[in-house]
Amino acid sequence: MIYLIVRKWQIQDSDHQPEYRIEKWAKTIKGANQYLSALSLLDDDKNTMYFIVPAQENPALILTEEVA
Repeated sequence: MIYLIVRKWQIQDSDHQPEYRIEKWAKTIKGANQYLSALSLLDDDKNTMYFIVPAQENPALILTEEVA
Protein backbone atom coordinates (compact mmCIF):
# COMPACT_ATOMS: atom_id res chain seq x y z
CA MET A 1 0.00 0.00 0.00
CA ILE A 2 1.09 3.57 -0.61
CA TYR A 3 0.58 6.31 1.97
CA LEU A 4 0.19 9.94 0.94
CA ILE A 5 1.22 12.79 3.23
CA VAL A 6 -1.26 15.57 2.52
CA ARG A 7 -0.76 19.23 3.38
CA LYS A 8 -3.89 21.18 4.31
CA TRP A 9 -3.59 24.95 4.37
CA GLN A 10 -6.40 27.20 5.54
CA ILE A 11 -6.45 30.61 7.15
CA GLN A 12 -7.91 30.22 10.61
CA ASP A 13 -11.28 31.86 11.28
CA SER A 14 -11.79 32.35 7.56
CA ASP A 15 -14.54 31.37 5.14
CA HIS A 16 -12.00 30.49 2.43
CA GLN A 17 -11.92 26.89 1.27
CA PRO A 18 -8.87 24.93 2.42
CA GLU A 19 -6.13 24.07 -0.07
CA TYR A 20 -4.79 20.51 -0.23
CA ARG A 21 -1.52 19.29 -1.70
CA ILE A 22 0.31 15.97 -1.66
CA GLU A 23 3.70 16.69 -0.08
CA LYS A 24 5.27 13.21 0.04
CA TRP A 25 4.44 9.55 -0.34
CA ALA A 26 5.75 6.40 1.31
CA LYS A 27 5.46 2.66 0.83
CA THR A 28 5.20 1.91 4.57
CA ILE A 29 3.28 3.49 7.42
CA LYS A 30 6.58 3.83 9.32
CA GLY A 31 8.06 5.88 6.47
CA ALA A 32 4.89 7.96 6.23
CA ASN A 33 5.04 8.71 9.96
CA GLN A 34 8.69 9.76 9.66
CA TYR A 35 7.83 12.18 6.83
CA LEU A 36 4.83 13.46 8.79
CA SER A 37 6.98 14.12 11.86
CA ALA A 38 9.68 15.89 9.84
CA LEU A 39 7.24 18.07 7.93
CA SER A 40 5.36 19.00 11.11
CA LEU A 41 8.61 19.99 12.87
CA LEU A 42 9.88 22.06 9.95
CA ASP A 43 6.64 23.91 9.22
CA ASP A 44 5.63 26.18 12.10
CA ASP A 45 2.77 27.87 10.20
CA LYS A 46 -0.36 27.68 12.36
CA ASN A 47 -2.50 27.57 9.21
CA THR A 48 -0.87 24.36 7.94
CA MET A 49 -1.73 20.80 8.95
CA TYR A 50 -0.34 17.50 7.66
CA PHE A 51 -2.00 14.10 7.70
CA ILE A 52 -1.56 10.61 6.24
CA VAL A 53 -4.00 9.09 3.78
CA PRO A 54 -3.73 5.45 2.69
CA ALA A 55 -4.04 5.05 -1.08
CA GLN A 56 -4.79 1.85 -2.96
CA GLU A 57 -2.44 1.06 -5.80
CA ASN A 58 -4.72 1.08 -8.82
CA PRO A 59 -3.00 1.18 -12.23
CA ALA A 60 -5.80 3.36 -13.57
CA LEU A 61 -4.93 6.05 -11.01
CA ILE A 62 -1.13 6.05 -11.09
CA LEU A 63 0.45 8.46 -13.55
CA THR A 64 3.58 7.20 -15.24
CA GLU A 65 4.38 10.43 -17.09
CA GLU A 66 3.94 14.07 -16.21
CA VAL A 67 0.87 15.59 -17.83
CA ALA A 68 1.30 19.12 -19.11
